[in-house]
Amino acid sequence: MIAVLARAGGIAPGARLVLDAEEARHVEVRRAKGGEAVTVLDGAGTRGFGRLVRHDERFAVDVERVTQEPRPPAVTLAVGAGDRDRFALVAEQAAQFGATRIIPVESEHTRAVATRLRDSHLDRVRRRSREALKQCGGAWEPEVTAPTALELVFSALLPGARWLTDHAGGEAPSLSAEAPLTILVGPEGGFTAAERELALQAGFVPVRLGPHILRFDTAALAALSTAWQVRQRGAHG
Repeated sequence: MIAVLARAGGIAPGARLVLDAEEARHVEVRRAKGGEAVTVLDGAGTRGFGRLVRHDERFAVDVERVTQEPRPPAVTLAVGAGDRDRFALVAEQAAQFGATRIIPVESEHTRAVATRLRDSHLDRVRRRSREALKQCGGAWEPEVTAPTALELVFSALLPGARWLTDHAGGEAPSLSAEAPLTILVGPEGGFTAAERELALQAGFVPVRLGPHILRFDTAALAALSTAWQVRQRGAHG
């Protein structure tokens, strides 16, 4: 079934949602036709089900029924704001893995990266994250914050478990089905010794993700996958 995006608050039974230009192109690329079943997502938990129709030479969706999905368990991904293109890929794929918040972290090593993520790139990153919902069918899009200094991440209220991806770490600890989790991933070159020590003091537990040292984008996705598997084991005893 084709999925399209709509603004939050606009999905209701009986509503006719006229698709914007970007969503209309998506439908055309999929070679969809009038009468075809469509799912409509707003990224804020609402999922509509309806039929594709033509409206004044444009595509629209006649919504037939609506469901509201609860917020998923909180998963914050705080990852070194390195190369902007690779960070955008992280945001896109993190949405598919169920991340609920993505924090680009400014650290000593990211500040030296010429192509690092900056505030001016956030709209594109957020758009890619939101677009990923059409692929994975998720009802909630993650919040993508502005680049944040590592020290401010440590001083923020971070409920629940805290993992630091670290090649010298141990096995991922158990995690209950609803427990909040914050995953901290270093940039290319990792965190400095001083930054790592601050992370440990802030309660982050070093977690090893595999036999090799991973690039920041690979580590972020491996950590989210590990968290999902650990959470599933906790949910099923």
